[in-house]
Amino acid sequence: MKGTLALILLAAGFTAGILYLFGVEFATGDVYPEYSSLRADPVGTRLLYESLARLPGITTSRNYLPLETLRDNGATVLMLALDPESFGGDSETLERFEQFARRGNRVVAALAMKSEPKASIGEDLFHLWHVRLAIDSDRKHVHKLYFAEAPDWNVLDRIGPKMMAIERDFGSGSVVLFAESDDFANDSTIAADRLEMVTAALGSYSRIVFDERHLGIAESGSIVGLARRFHLTGMAAGLALCAALFIWRSASAFPPPAAARDTVRFSGRTAHAGLLTLLRRHIPPAELVGACWQEWLAANRRSITPERRRQAAAIAATAQSPLEAVREIQSVLCGPCPSPRQGLDTSVETARKSACATELKGTT
Repeated sequence: MKGTLALILLAAGFTAGILYLFGVEFATGDVYPEYSSLRADPVGTRLLYESLARLPGITTSRNYLPLETLRDNGATVLMLALDPESFGGDSETLERFEQFARRGNRVVAALAMKSEPKASIGEDLFHLWHVRLAIDSDRKHVHKLYFAEAPDWNVLDRIGPKMMAIERDFGSGSVVLFAESDDFANDSTIAADRLEMVTAALGSYSRIVFDERHLGIAESGSIVGLARRFHLTGMAAGLALCAALFIWRSASAFPPPAAARDTVRFSGRTAHAGLLTLLRRHIPPAELVGACWQEWLAANRRSITPERRRQAAAIAATAQSPLEAVREIQSVLCGPCPSPRQGLDTSVETARKSACATELKGTT
C-alpha cells in the first residue's frame, strides 16, 4: 500500500513539474521563433507590441493568415527576421509585398542573417527593386549584412558606407527594408537607443500589424482558434460546465443496496439430543419401554433369573407411562432374590443388584 501511494505521489509530482515547465515556456514565449511578438525574452518583440498597444490612438494586432487576407488598408505590417536568401531570391514574395504596399499600406521588411549566406544573394531583389545586398566578411565587424546599392531608395540609417535601412514609395503606400531586425527586439526596446529609427519605420499609420505567419505561426481556422481569436474561451468553459451539470442530472442514480438476508444460524446438537431425535423418528412412544428392555436384556441376559425376565417383559409390554414402567422394571431387577433357589450367597446377590441398578440407569 505504501509503495503504491509513493508511486502515485511521484507520478503526480512529475506531471505537475511538466505542466509547470510548459507554463513557464509559454509564459516567456521561448517556444516561439525569434523576433516573434509572442516572445518575452531578449530576442522577442513582445515588449514593442505591448508598448504600442498602450499608446492612445494606436491599435496593434497579430496576423496568422496569408498577407492577401488583410483587406483593410492604411496599416503598417512588420515582417521581421526574414531570411536574406529566400527573401532576395523570391520574386513572388517581392511582388506580393509591392502589391500590398500599392493598396495604401506600409510594409516593413527586416532581414536577419542566421547563417553564413552564399557569395551572391538577392538577385531578384536587385532585378525588381534595384537593391543589392552585400556581406561583410570581416569577422571584427558587427554588421555583416547591409545594402550596397539602392539608387531609387531613401536612406533612413547608415553606418559608415553601409546602408542599414532604406525606404521607397510604391503607389499610395511604401516599403521599408532593414538589413537587421535587432532594432525591434525586446532588449533594444528596453535600452531605448533605437526608438527614433523604429518610429521612422512604423510611419504615420495608427494600425500596426505584427505578422507571425512568415515565422511559422499560422492559424488553422479551427473552432478552437476562432474561439481564442474572439476571446470566447470563457464562454466555452461555461458551456462545458453546463453540459457536465446536465449529464450529471440526467444520469440514472445508483440503485439502493439490496437488503441483506437474515443469516440462518444452526445451533449445535449433542449426542443426547441426537439420540432423542432418532428415538422419536423410529420408535413409537408406546414401544419405547419394550425397545429399551430388549436392548438392555441383550447385554445382561445372564445376570438375571428367568422369573425376573418374565416379570420385566410383562411390565414393558403393558406399560402406559415409560418413566413409571422403567421404575417398576428397576424394582423387579434389583429386588431381593431368594438365595436357596438361586444358589448364590448374599455378597454375590448384593453385587448383582448394584450392577443391575447401574446398567439400568445408563440405559434410561
